[in-house]
Amino acid sequence: MNEKANFARIESAIRTSLQNGRRLLDDAEFLEFSEPPTTAYFLSIIAQEEFAKAFLLALVRREVIPWIWKRYLLRAAQDHACKQLLFVVMEYLNPDFQEFKDRCDAVVLRHELPIFPAKVADAIFILRHEKIGQWESQGWCWAEEPEYDREALAIANGKQDRVKQNALYVRLAADGGVASAPSDVTRDTVRNEMERAKRFAQLVDSLLADGAHPGLDYDKVEEAFKSLFASVQDSPA
Repeated sequence: MNEKANFARIESAIRTSLQNGRRLLDDAEFLEFSEPPTTAYFLSIIAQEEFAKAFLLALVRREVIPWIWKRYLLRAAQDHACKQLLFVVMEYLNPDFQEFKDRCDAVVLRHELPIFPAKVADAIFILRHEKIGQWESQGWCWAEEPEYDREALAIANGKQDRVKQNALYVRLAADGGVASAPSDVTRDTVRNEMERAKRFAQLVDSLLADGAHPGLDYDKVEEAFKSLFASVQDSPA
């Protein structure tokens, strides 16, 4: 039986996640000039994860993803790799200025058709099938293993989350010595992550505003999510 979402409740959760992400980002900016700036980096990534959680719920609010998937969506909202896969999608929708300009120039000046990058398509596919699909039907496997974009697959396998964790924790080597210490993050990296977090928050704000095109090439992203979450036979009971 289909379950309709309570959009008022979901919108409240979106706005609360946005508020908390912005609070974390304020803390990161306060610590930007600490030495090393690793805590600022860590907080910037956590802020992005809060915005990714809000983004996922915003897709429900816009009825892109049916709320019948709520059991798995709520789990995805707590899963670091799932949220970091959504970073790829959000970056595509609201890129930095240079990427935005390059993509607009390609279409307007060079009359090229918009390209839906494999990294973005695979990030959505991995979220649906390798993450949610595995939770839904444990033990299943592909007849032939898909060939995913390497960056999207690395995120799903935890590479980006290990980088985040390394910014906060001392890693121990097999012999009990220090494998790594949280000192390798540069201030430029922190600034880039804080700027990206702000763009993620702006994207969610745009989704809440109910505009037809809240992000660059949004229609492609919406179509991908709708297609992958639309199958009645695959949807949870």
